[in-house]
Amino acid sequence: MPKCNSCNGSVLRTDAFCGTCGEPVPGGKPVVPIARESKLSGVQTAHDRMSGTFLPSSGTGTSARAMAAVALSDPELTEPPDTGLNRTAIREREPRSEPAPVLPLRRKKNGTASERKEDPAAADQERQEPRASAPDRDTSLPHVPIPPGPPILASDLLREQMRPSTPGEKALRRATVVLTVAGATGVLLAGGLHRLTLVALALLIATVTLALTPMSYGGRAIALFLVGSIATGVGLWQQTLQGVAPEGIILAGATILLSGSLLFRAYYRGARLARVVVTLGVLALGAWFFLSGGHESLVTLEGDWQSWGPASTHMTFGLLALLSLMAFMDSSTRGGSHVWAVALLVLYGVHLGLLVASEVWPVPGVEVTIQGPTIAAILAGVVGTIVAGMALAQVLVVAYQASSNRVKERVSVAP
Repeated sequence: MPKCNSCNGSVLRTDAFCGTCGEPVPGGKPVVPIARESKLSGVQTAHDRMSGTFLPSSGTGTSARAMAAVALSDPELTEPPDTGLNRTAIREREPRSEPAPVLPLRRKKNGTASERKEDPAAADQERQEPRASAPDRDTSLPHVPIPPGPPILASDLLREQMRPSTPGEKALRRATVVLTVAGATGVLLAGGLHRLTLVALALLIATVTLALTPMSYGGRAIALFLVGSIATGVGLWQQTLQGVAPEGIILAGATILLSGSLLFRAYYRGARLARVVVTLGVLALGAWFFLSGGHESLVTLEGDWQSWGPASTHMTFGLLALLSLMAFMDSSTRGGSHVWAVALLVLYGVHLGLLVASEVWPVPGVEVTIQGPTIAAILAGVVGTIVAGMALAQVLVVAYQASSNRVKERVSVAP
């Protein structure tokens, strides 16, 4: 036990001053009493401890030992230091993540280009930032090029699929150019320099000119339908004079009507007008089939191709008339209408080609009665029939759109 250097009295290790003489004890390790909320216990408070003063002692060893015993036996429980981080402060120190700014779009009236209006401060900051590498480069929406025109919605796509605005425009123009070029070549090779050949060639030139000239959708369809019908009429006139399938007038009209209505049904699957026109086309083709003896053509076949060639096309026309009835299926499908329409137009060209070939190369013992200018006129008529059938579908589209617009105007005006 340590002793005081002045009075040689016994002191505790935790005494800072001697209880007898009051002198400081060298090497003592005093226990600093912890402040209580109340000063009634006689222990110094936090304010007294901070100021470095102590409670006055009685000058006796008993009081010093009592003070030390109180400090050792009943220490004040201090609250643990608040080492937890303030979450609010952390959130304030973190960089704020703000959503990308919505940039307004300013489109031109003609819809050919779109401009982006940006904040000048943001534009300057973007120029000052260094260009990052490919993996770190920002690919957010502001950097994606915006296509011209209004945004395309799912409802717009469905409406365009069910009721397209200009269906088959490019197909008609391309098919017309190809057919007229091929037909003009055949007309010049078959007809030579003849007035009928020049008429057929002039009709083909007028047809291809209408296909290449910039025109409205409805205007081009009506013009091609009229010119094609005129070319078909010239070809039928020559067929009648030469006695080549006199009932071909009904066949040409049925082909134009049924092919055009089937294409219109493929464009507008839910239109009642398409089903009505398809019905008329099927009836017209069926009437020609029975008037031309197509149901008996296979019974009276002979061994030469001049007999079974046209007869096989007769039966195929009847089969296509039956397949065209698939146009009455549900509006969720086209029912193969576009396929039957194209097949019907191709079959018409093959049928006329076999008829003309049977006249050019008849069976042995029969003289050739058909001439080159007649072949040129029939060839121009075939091209005109195909073009008129495709153009009729677009004429029906224009008529249907006009009637739909009138109905909408009446509904909007009605109270």
